[in-house]
Amino acid sequence: MATGILADANIQWQVARLVTELEAGEWAPIWIELGIEFTTFEALGLPTSTPDRDLWRLCQQRGLVLVTANRNDDGPDSLAATIRTEGVPDSLPVLTIGNIDRLMTSQEYAERVILKLLEYLLDLDAYRGTGRLYLP
Repeated sequence: MATGILADANIQWQVARLVTELEAGEWAPIWIELGIEFTTFEALGLPTSTPDRDLWRLCQQRGLVLVTANRNDDGPDSLAATIRTEGVPDSLPVLTIGNIDRLMTSQEYAERVILKLLEYLLDLDAYRGTGRLYLP
């Protein structure tokens, strides 16, 4: 099981908004039952410039599900390359929000993201080793 979720450096406030809705909204009992903590680069003492490979490894070691916006596969140390080369059947997935702009402008879309996030977190072991999953 994951111990927490980590928002990528460029979407921390967007993920914080989702977590706020999870903590206070109709999903609060499920969120509380999961016992998952939301954390940030700052809380972990990580520079926002942490290389993707190092970030992925840290998340795997600490049981953190990384939540990202769409990322490019630009080089051997990119997140996508790291998942391909270092991912194993029990690796935690990376969750990618498909449309970060829409997340902030559409409550309906935000709710779909939340529901998909909960679906993944509630059955996380079934998604281990999948690499990257998309929200929603």
